[in-house]
Amino acid sequence: MVCVTPILYTQHRRTTMTNKNPFEIRADMLKLAKDYMDAQHNLNVQLMNDMYEQGKKTYEEVQEAYKMYSMDELMAKAKEMYSFVSKKD
Repeated sequence: MVCVTPILYTQHRRTTMTNKNPFEIRADMLKLAKDYMDAQHNLNVQLMNDMYEQGKKTYEEVQEAYKMYSMDELMAKAKEMYSFVSKKD
């Protein structure tokens, strides 16, 4: 038996009902967290490159910004996002 959780999405005063099971919701949160972490990484790299060109950062500091996030960091962000969704306020 599959547990189906209804989720309401509101957009422009229109409500749509979708049925997603807990696995699908967690998968969505993981994708959202990855997209967020990727965007954050890209912004950090761009900022460090700009600061390096301005002489405000060293080459070593820029190289550190190129280091990708770890799987543990990604999972922590996904859990943080999922906890917001699963809150019962």
